[in-house]
Amino acid sequence: MQKSGLFNSSGGDRVYDATDFAGYFSKLVTNGIFYADTNNLKVTAGEGMHLLINPGSAFIKGYAYENTEALELTLNTANGTKARVDRVVLRLSAIERSIYLAIKQGTASDQPVPLALERTPDTYELGLADVLIGKGVVSITQDKITDIRLDTSLCGIINSLITAVYE
Repeated sequence: MQKSGLFNSSGGDRVYDATDFAGYFSKLVTNGIFYADTNNLKVTAGEGMHLLINPGSAFIKGYAYENTEALELTLNTANGTKARVDRVVLRLSAIERSIYLAIKQGTASDQPVPLALERTPDTYELGLADVLIGKGVVSITQDKITDIRLDTSLCGIINSLITAVYE
């Protein structure tokens, strides 16, 4: 089957939806965050068990995300006897038709590790930061936050998929 587009409709002969546009953009740019500003979607410690996520933008599977103001997320209470690592993610949900920030709560353990990113046809996550939550802590400090935005296997920076060919 041949397919072309995106052309203006004439009498309703051209109908497109979001998946057509996402498919188009996913051929032009990779998944990741924009990095013109190094603070784009950076996770920092707030008060107590709160995290602040800086404004910024990203692309996931051709869908755009933009956060225009700092957002606050709250970590769940620490375990009294074991540490855990929570992962701050940017999650695309095809079912919810949305991209949003979320915290994946890790499992309390003597050797805590962050949960793997979910990457299925319905959900695709980009990792922004890992947060070590020590046993019994009541507040998070910046030294417990590991920035993972530049790790290309977890997030990465948006790149163009178009390359120029010169003769």
